[in-house]
Amino acid sequence: MDIKSLIAQHVIEAHEGGNWTSNSIKETLQDVSLSAATTVTAASQNTIAAILHHLSYWNRVMIQRIAGIAVEIPDSNGFDVPAITTEQEWTALQEDNIKSAHELASAIRAYDPEDLSNPILPGYSSAYKNLQGTVEHIHYHLGQITMLKRLTK
Repeated sequence: MDIKSLIAQHVIEAHEGGNWTSNSIKETLQDVSLSAATTVTAASQNTIAAILHHLSYWNRVMIQRIAGIAVEIPDSNGFDVPAITTEQEWTALQEDNIKSAHELASAIRAYDPEDLSNPILPGYSSAYKNLQGTVEHIHYHLGQITMLKRLTK
């Protein structure tokens, strides 16, 4: 399996399970209620829902970068989750996150492996660093979600 396929697989595993940490976003959120997902704790100004929205936002930013589009990142940085007031909206946010992961994995798999060492966009670091960094970003926020989950029980 080539490196881009491995990165794409890691994106999916970080979201759905089977990665080296034995922890994933989907598994972690299985028993998180709407109330817990929208609770602000002393540990973070962001809720679990806001972090999840941020991850979906960044998955799609990376898809655009892969396509050669320089995205202007607003001050909200994807943490501007719309108000979630129903279990259906909470479920939809979780489903959208998984969808964004699959979209990103597909874009990574389609990326020309010859370009991995080139800047993903002019003035940026290599495509490899950006794509692998995305996996690290997902794991970083998965850790935050795990900690906030414990604090909201």
